[in-house]
Amino acid sequence: MLPLGVVIPTKNSMPYLPRHVAGLRPWLDLAAEVVVVDSYSTDGTVDFLRANLQHPNLRFTSHPPGLYASWNHGIAQLSSRYVSIATTGDTITRAGVGKLVEVAEALTCDVVISRPTFCDVSGQAHPAIPWPADDVIETLAVNQPYRLRQIEAVIFAAIHATDALTGSSASDLFRTEILQRHPFPTDFGTSGDTAWGLMHAAEFAWGIVPDKFSTFALHPTNASAAEKQSRLTARRVDAVLRAAMESWRSSGVITEQTLPRALWDDLMTELTSYFDAKAAFDQDRRSAVPWVLNPRAWRNRTRRERSAKRLNQLKHAAVRGDSESRK
Repeated sequence: MLPLGVVIPTKNSMPYLPRHVAGLRPWLDLAAEVVVVDSYSTDGTVDFLRANLQHPNLRFTSHPPGLYASWNHGIAQLSSRYVSIATTGDTITRAGVGKLVEVAEALTCDVVISRPTFCDVSGQAHPAIPWPADDVIETLAVNQPYRLRQIEAVIFAAIHATDALTGSSASDLFRTEILQRHPFPTDFGTSGDTAWGLMHAAEFAWGIVPDKFSTFALHPTNASAAEKQSRLTARRVDAVLRAAMESWRSSGVITEQTLPRALWDDLMTELTSYFDAKAAFDQDRRSAVPWVLNPRAWRNRTRRERSAKRLNQLKHAAVRGDSESRK
């Protein structure tokens, strides 16, 4: 048995449960405890899990609908050292679970991320989608489990501020205590894990495993109207990252000497330019006039793509500069 707790969040999840439970059975005995957090399902989800999920330390709890609030509620129930969030429809192998715990222990990591393969809700393979973890692995030439340097985690979080550095949480492992002290924010709609990664990139030890041993099921969002609205009104992620950096500076989490090596001012200036252009282009696309007929939309799109290219160049320069400074 591993020092592992598993949280299974559900909300009218019956379409995914047969395959999900089949994916859990080969490895769930490795876990010390399992918590199912159900958000008032009305489709038989809880009855199905009670009948088909077996574990000596299995608990069921209810929580009002809300993706990350439900995750936080389940995580708060755990006492195990690590937590795996087994989102319905997503799977992981027994060897993969063991590998994540092994790496967390060996490299003293608070978060260990990995890449999934992709499938549809029926389990049929889907072409690969590039995720932040792919970029980390390619840029740093990772060919074995690796613990990111603090500034590397910050750089990749910044570069992938529109995505989640964690990728699919079902492919990852977290130290339970850090999520209990720093729960996922609930005011970013369905992007709470993205915001969490930005807020804490410099504070925790991030590990990455290049192997693929999990699947991510592409499915329609199950977000509530309130979650969709909160995503629209959430702070822009470049503002989140700026606030986090100010906090890291004032608390001494990150030193002033590291920032020039990371080209931090240039990165943030370009990141803001990217989001300004993206916001303008998104507004153009909502116009009654098709954006392809709008010269301003083309200019904003070009600005966005130019900033994205520049951010990628800065990433390579920052990583290279940090490496050179350690020689």
